Amino acid sequence: MARRFLLALTALVLAIALVGCGSSEKIQILHFNDFHAMMKPSEKAVKKDGKDVKDEKGKTVMADAGGGIARLVKAVKDRKNDSTIVAFAGDMLQGTPFSTLFQGVDGFDLMNDFVDVATIGNHEFDYGQENLKKLLGMAKFPVICANVTGESNVLFTSKAYIVKEIKGVKIGLFGIVTEETVVTTHPKNVKGLTFEKPASAARRMVDVLKNKEKVDLVVALSHIGSEEDVKLVQEVDGIDVIIGGHSHTALTNGRKVKNTLIAQAGYYGRHLGVITLEVDPADKKLKSASASLVAMDAGIGFDEATKARVDEYAKKLSDEIKQVIAKAATKLEGDKSLVRNQETNLGNFICDVTRDIAKADLAVVNGGGIRASIAAGDVTIQDVMTVLPFDNTIVVVEMTGAAIAKMFDKVAAKEKEKGNFLQVSSGTKYTIKDKKAVDIVLAGAPIDPVRTYRVATSDFLAAGGDGFDEFKSGRTMDTGFMMRDAIIDVIKSKGVIDARAEGRITIK
Repeated sequence: MARRFLLALTALVLAIALVGCGSSEKIQILHFNDFHAMMKPSEKAVKKDGKDVKDEKGKTVMADAGGGIARLVKAVKDRKNDSTIVAFAGDMLQGTPFSTLFQGVDGFDLMNDFVDVATIGNHEFDYGQENLKKLLGMAKFPVICANVTGESNVLFTSKAYIVKEIKGVKIGLFGIVTEETVVTTHPKNVKGLTFEKPASAARRMVDVLKNKEKVDLVVALSHIGSEEDVKLVQEVDGIDVIIGGHSHTALTNGRKVKNTLIAQAGYYGRHLGVITLEVDPADKKLKSASASLVAMDAGIGFDEATKARVDEYAKKLSDEIKQVIAKAATKLEGDKSLVRNQETNLGNFICDVTRDIAKADLAVVNGGGIRASIAAGDVTIQDVMTVLPFDNTIVVVEMTGAAIAKMFDKVAAKEKEKGNFLQVSSGTKYTIKDKKAVDIVLAGAPIDPVRTYRVATSDFLAAGGDGFDEFKSGRTMDTGFMMRDAIIDVIKSKGVIDARAEGRITIK
């Protein structure tokens, strides 16, 4: 009997030991990226029988389409525990009037309540270095970036990395941002700064974290884009997880390259990324890594305290947009009957700003995207928001002269008052004759059918909107600049707007 008892006891102890050998510590990383000041939920038109539903005043009825920072906070709080890190992979700024007016103060204020660590994105520089330094100063969470330095090689963010310990596992996190920042923001915003190649900085960080800090896991907060993350893994060994941003890629279950998990959660807070790491408690080695996305749809609910604070910022926004920012020397013409059928001074102004911001050869903007005029006299932010109500970003597309000529032919053949009439920037001209585009001049010279031009436009047109499939033929780069914000900034800087129609488009 005693022998049987000892055998049973031995078997039990062995079973417990075996279970212990198979156990693992679970660490969770919740992440988001490229939020772009989308503080409130996005909206979509309510449809019935395929048509927009209108209220008694004829206004389209809108419904909650998900997102918003209060919903994101709720999703984080519902999932957070003692083994969780909440990470942001850059670009809180640039995208809505919230950003235009508060320049990131609202975003960093609200991130203080739920974010543990962040890196910077290229658009964090869009309002200048001093503004970004102010935001870094108000952040109650570490903001890390290893590849941006100022004078005397001093790190811009003061920290390149941090080390966090969870359940005895040491995790080293470092940040990197795209070196394209120098060409995606105004040169004055990065004056005096050096952007090291991400791979070079990452290689140095892996060495420091593994050999000096003796971490068990290395995590990169990377704002360089999904495809560049893949290249990074191919060039640099030793990174266990990359939490990405910049390319707005929603990697549903992440992407495994070699031994590295690459994750990215789309953009605008439409998804929350969830990474689960299983670590062997004995040797602290990573046993498995998985990624998933949680849609921030209307069923998530809101964190009520965050929602109340967003509403406070929205009230301030409502008051601020009524402020006068400049004067119009003459009426800026955006009337539908004109802007969709002929050159107008407002169309010219918008195109010129778009071209200059994108550093392109020319810019085209569809008349259907310009929704109102601005009267002579005082100009307010609200006026500009009425003219450009869509959240369009400025995109650069590389197109041949032949493709541009086809595009202008479509304009020449279009029906009256359809929105696909293209306004153009200075130095570009075309004549509409017998439903064909003739005498085309691009960037100050006669069109060259085989030359490749850099054409600045809206993300709507770049995606083939209004039937312009020609845009799809060329390589595209989204600058991330909101067209509306760019117009507001230029109007503020000029003080007086004296735009004129000057014969860019001739109709015979």
